[in-house]
Amino acid sequence: HYFIQSNLRMIKRFLKEQCLVPLLTSPLIISERAISYGIKKDKFGYPIRKRDHETEEVSDNLSSLIKKSPLPPPAPASGYDVKTNESMALYKAYLESDRKSMLEAFVRKTPDFSDVVKPVEFREGMRRTGLIGRKHGQTVSYLRNGDKVVSTMVEIQDNFVLSCQPTIFHGKTDYLKMKLAAFDVPSVEDVSLVKQKEYLSVGIPPKQVEHEFIVTAEQELPTNFKLDLSHFFVGQYLDVAGLTINRGFQGVVRRWGYKGQKQTGPGKTHRRPGSISTQGLARVLKGKKMPGIMGNRPHVTRDVQILYANYEKRYMLVEGPLQGVNGCFLFFSDSLNKDPIQGPLLHCPTFLGHRTDIGHEIYDRGVIDPTESFEYVYNNRLDRKQRVPRS
Repeated sequence: HYFIQSNLRMIKRFLKEQCLVPLLTSPLIISERAISYGIKKDKFGYPIRKRDHETEEVSDNLSSLIKKSPLPPPAPASGYDVKTNESMALYKAYLESDRKSMLEAFVRKTPDFSDVVKPVEFREGMRRTGLIGRKHGQTVSYLRNGDKVVSTMVEIQDNFVLSCQPTIFHGKTDYLKMKLAAFDVPSVEDVSLVKQKEYLSVGIPPKQVEHEFIVTAEQELPTNFKLDLSHFFVGQYLDVAGLTINRGFQGVVRRWGYKGQKQTGPGKTHRRPGSISTQGLARVLKGKKMPGIMGNRPHVTRDVQILYANYEKRYMLVEGPLQGVNGCFLFFSDSLNKDPIQGPLLHCPTFLGHRTDIGHEIYDRGVIDPTESFEYVYNNRLDRKQRVPRS
C-alpha cells in the first residue's frame, strides 16, 4: 500500500501504456492484490514500509501481478484522443524542422521581378520605402581630420514586401502604404495561425516585425519583393524612427532636468517639483512638467549619415547614437531635409543591380579604413579646422 501511494503516478502511466483502463477506476483492487503479492503486513495488519533496496522486489511483484491479471479488450479508436502517436510525431517534426530548409523552400518559390520593376527617374517630392533594422550597440569611428565620432552598428536583414495599399497623405491621394516584414522568427510556435496563413499566401517565412512606410505611387513594389542593404548608399543621410529606452517612473530631476531645492534648510523636498502654480485654477495645466513614466516613446532622429556598410555580413555603421536599447528594431528612411542634395543619387525605386556590382564593404570618404597603412593615413590627413569631405 505504501509503495502504491508513493508511486501512484508511475503506476497510472504504466496502466495507460498497457491499456488497462478498468484498473484505473478501481485502485482498491490493485492495492489489495499488490499487498497480497508483494507487500508484507505486521501483526496489526498494517503494511510494512519498504526500504530503498527492497523497492525493486515490490515493482517486480507488481509487474508480475499485472501480467497475470486478465487484460480488458482494447477501447475503440473513436473514443480515444484524436492526436495519435503518428500525427503527434509529424506535428513535432513540423515544429522542430530546420529553419534553413524552410527558408530554402521559400526562396525557391520567390519569383523573379526583373521584368516587373523598372528604374524610375527621381523628381522632387518623391518618397521611397525604408528598411527595418536592428540596433547592435555603439562603437567609435575615426575621421581623416583626427576627430573621433560615436557610431551605431545596425543589422539590416532582407526585408520583404507584404502589401501595398493606397492611402491619403496630407490630403493627396497619390500615396501608398507599403508594409515590410523582416527578421525570421526563432520558432513557428510564436506566430499565430492567422499570421502563418498570411505569410504563406505571400510566399515568405514568418517574420518578427512589420512596419508600414508611406511611398509615392511611382515607388510601388510587388508583394514578395526582397530589399536589402543596397537600398541605401554609403554617405547617405537617413531619418531613424523607433522607441526610446523605457526608464520607468522617474521624478522631475531625472525626467525634466530640474535643479532641485536646497540641501539644507527645507524639509524632505530636495528633489520635489515644488509649487505647480495652480492656485485659483483648481486643476493641473496640460503639459505641466510632473513626475511620470519616462521613455518608451516614439522618437525620430534626423539626418544621420552612413559611415560604413558591409554588404556580405549585412550591417552598417551610422554616425551618432540612436534611440532604443540594444536589440531593438529601428526604421530607416531617406532624410527629408537632405532630399534636394542626395535625391538625384538615390536608386528609385530601389537598387536593381547585383550585390557584386557594389563591392564587399565600403567606407565613407571621410572615415579612416582600419586596413589602411599608417603612411597612407598620414599622407592623406586633414587639418582639424578643415571640413571632412563626404561621399
